[in-house]
Amino acid sequence: MKNGMKAVATILGVVLVSGTLAACKHHESHGDYAKKMKEHFDASLKKVGATDEQRAKIGGVSDQIVADGQQVCKNSQGLSAKVVGCLLLDTPDRQWLHNTVDEKAKELTGFAHRTVDRLIEISAMLTPEQRSELKKGFDSAHGSEK
Repeated sequence: MKNGMKAVATILGVVLVSGTLAACKHHESHGDYAKKMKEHFDASLKKVGATDEQRAKIGGVSDQIVADGQQVCKNSQGLSAKVVGCLLLDTPDRQWLHNTVDEKAKELTGFAHRTVDRLIEISAMLTPEQRSELKKGFDSAHGSEK
């Protein structure tokens, strides 16, 4: 029974870690994320009547977000195989696994904070009316949170 639980735990760990790290992988069916993000920003800015100057400035900031995200993914290349390899050892290196999780969590938290700061910067480039229109569009598409 103990070996069966160990096997289940190992399989679950492999699936969870692989799935999380695979999020950085570009699957052909999903296309170019940077292009899709740019198209989404452009379409949203067009809907709210952003000026060419606003679009250019916001495009520069959104490019920074994309580049930063791509760097985070690049930093994770090969990590999935290392984690899976470690988990499948007779005696996984628990300390290395925990340290790796901590490092990735710290990196992702940093990315999230930088992204929030950039989104605040983008918000400041918009007029109150434009922000209101974006909010209406968001609420319409995603429902307002209650």
